[in-house]
Amino acid sequence: MKQLGRLSETEMEVMEVIWELAAPVTVAQLLELFESKDWKTSTLSTILKRLIEKGFLTKSMIGKVNFYDPALTFNEYKKYETKTFLSRLYNGEVKNFIASLVDDEELGPNDIAELKEWFARKEGEK
Repeated sequence: MKQLGRLSETEMEVMEVIWELAAPVTVAQLLELFESKDWKTSTLSTILKRLIEKGFLTKSMIGKVNFYDPALTFNEYKKYETKTFLSRLYNGEVKNFIASLVDDEELGPNDIAELKEWFARKEGEK
């Protein structure tokens, strides 16, 4: 997967709506969905332009209307962010992340038992 830009809180909010809709959207549709924000067309257009530049959206034109479509699914984004997070903070090692959670007592005995069961099931699927 190509390198993606970092999402601001507002950009993430817009992407979550676009991912949920699961269909190409227009500025008009998004303005309606974000009516409570009282955004102007130019504001939303700027956000969408940034999302295209960061690799999250593609734009196509039908007639005189621009349609915006996600360039990746939400699950693909989660995988990308997880790998980026692990790489940046834990040398790309999941076990380092889990060890940190255990050492900081973020994972209790029930969590550890559930993870053991999950790993056992995954091992059995091979």
